[in-house]
Amino acid sequence: MIRAVLFDLDNTLYDLRAHWIACLRNALANVAAHMRYDLETLVHTALAAKVWIEQLPDFLRAQGIVDQRIIDDAFTRYRDIWFDTLTLDPEAPALLTALGARYRLALVTNGPSWSQRPKIERFNLSLYMHTIIVSEEVGCAKPDPQIFHIALRALAVAPHEAIFVGDSPEHDLHGAAMAGMRAIWVNRHGATLPPDTPQPIAVVEGLHDLAAIIHTCTS
Repeated sequence: MIRAVLFDLDNTLYDLRAHWIACLRNALANVAAHMRYDLETLVHTALAAKVWIEQLPDFLRAQGIVDQRIIDDAFTRYRDIWFDTLTLDPEAPALLTALGARYRLALVTNGPSWSQRPKIERFNLSLYMHTIIVSEEVGCAKPDPQIFHIALRALAVAPHEAIFVGDSPEHDLHGAAMAGMRAIWVNRHGATLPPDTPQPIAVVEGLHDLAAIIHTCTS
């Protein structure tokens, strides 16, 4: 019997990749104009290099940009727009409300508190979650089974009584399996499941089918 549902945050309860691309376009627009670079090429180079806010100055220097004013302007734009434009998946509030009426809910997210807590507050996730686990605050991160077990203990449920919902094959699917949980894979962008990844019980492109799938697991 399923008694709890645990969620990842990034790319699960909101579309991180789409947000990331939009923020990079905004941050790099002036860079491209000043340096006569192609903006889309610059954006996709940054995506491939996994350039987050703190990596942007070094990334720009690696692209041959030496004007510190241009670097500082891009960094400020990236930092300021990142949190101001975050948008929760519009289907998430109704989903979490419906699931919360039947199951205990938890959020388990990797990352530093300075990055994850503002998102959690902006999305009002404490309204829905019985417990919220941020990796930096507990000293371990997915796929380490320990972080899943911390959440399960807080919910007072056993691994076989819970389902994990997440987007990362490495962190979420592997981690949940090692913790003894079943998982649902949120595959927003048509990724291919890597070999040797534990099979999820379901694959969804977004949140709209999740409630029905989870209810099926309890019947």
